[in-house]
Amino acid sequence: MKRKSVSLFLVVLLLFSLPAFSSGSAESGKAEDDIIEITYYDTLLTEKEAPMVKEMAAKYMELHPNVKINQVGMPVNDMAKKITALAASGDLPDGFFMPSEFMGPAKEMGIILDPSPYLDAEWVDSVIDGCLEDATMEDQLMFVPWHYIPQGIVYRKDWLKSEGLTSLETWEDFSKAAKAFTKDTNNDGRTDQWGFSMVSTRNGSGENRFIQWPRTWGVDEAVMEDGKWNLGFDEPGFEDALQYFVDLALVDGVVPPGLTETGYPEAAAYFAQEKTGLMLTGSNALGAILSDNPSLKGKLSSAPIPKKVRHVAPLQTSGIAITTSCEHPEVFADFLMFITEEQIAVNFALNSGRFPVIEELAKNEAFADEMYQGFMNAAQYAYPPQLFPGNGELLDICGEAYTTMLSGTSLEDAMETVLRRAEVLEDQYNK
Repeated sequence: MKRKSVSLFLVVLLLFSLPAFSSGSAESGKAEDDIIEITYYDTLLTEKEAPMVKEMAAKYMELHPNVKINQVGMPVNDMAKKITALAASGDLPDGFFMPSEFMGPAKEMGIILDPSPYLDAEWVDSVIDGCLEDATMEDQLMFVPWHYIPQGIVYRKDWLKSEGLTSLETWEDFSKAAKAFTKDTNNDGRTDQWGFSMVSTRNGSGENRFIQWPRTWGVDEAVMEDGKWNLGFDEPGFEDALQYFVDLALVDGVVPPGLTETGYPEAAAYFAQEKTGLMLTGSNALGAILSDNPSLKGKLSSAPIPKKVRHVAPLQTSGIAITTSCEHPEVFADFLMFITEEQIAVNFALNSGRFPVIEELAKNEAFADEMYQGFMNAAQYAYPPQLFPGNGELLDICGEAYTTMLSGTSLEDAMETVLRRAEVLEDQYNK
């Protein structure tokens, strides 16, 4: 009898000594020698934020010794292709960073587990409504929101002031500033400073930025009407926006050379090197630019994307999707809530320009600096996420149009290809 009492005491002591999970959604803790492994693919591990993302996982594992988090780097422009291949081979990871244009295809493939049952209701209530909307498709939460990076304009406020300019409200204002910033600073007859860091590669980085131009001209590129998808490429605003975009480089000369080879890293580098003074981008560019050139702190500001007929601002909510292959979704969800907590999220935002999805944290006084405020103000013009299942192909139509025009194709020929491809795409998804 005495031996049984001692044994019972040891069992109770062992149970109370097990590490507790942070949110309660993963309280099914196991003994430390029974390791729970979580493997997910993250695009930020291929970018400047990699050390911070690794530190988040390390902190969680320190608090939960029975959890091992394996993080695999994958560039954002390669993510959809990689996950599609892994799904086909039956080798899906537990999760992955969800590119917005991949939401439709991923849902059609049936590979995403709705994380809602594993998330604290209080946590869900604390998330910005727009961020939850960005992460939802047809009433299914497709990923756990982590941060958002509203698109807007980053600009050199000191350059704008020195040129006697005060506004970037319209595209006319933008053109005026871009032309004023473009100069021969060495007085040797060669331009060595340009107005605009244009991301014009034919990939997700370029295409997701370009689509903002026709949107501000009033074009909605894909709309469901009477049960059928209608693509907006035949609207006059698309053609006008395309011509304006290309003319910034070919007519106004306000864009650095290497047009179709300038992706986001190159455009951000031009800005950090003080060779350009305007960039259409997400707020995350602030972190990249200041990391490369800390002397620019205090010289930067931001503004909503200029308008022709309206402002638009995709919130670009980012997060991690949990796949149907995940054996421990309650643990994975707990980790994904953990990385949105105040101490982690605010520090991450200040160093990366990726804002917290928790509503109260987004109001933190740390973001009072005017370089953040334009992006914060842009959120009032939130453009809903594109749910067209062929969104990747739609964006490729845009990419082909502007890259061929930048290489010399006429607007007429480019639009002929655009409309032909759009008709095929509409037929494909309206069967």
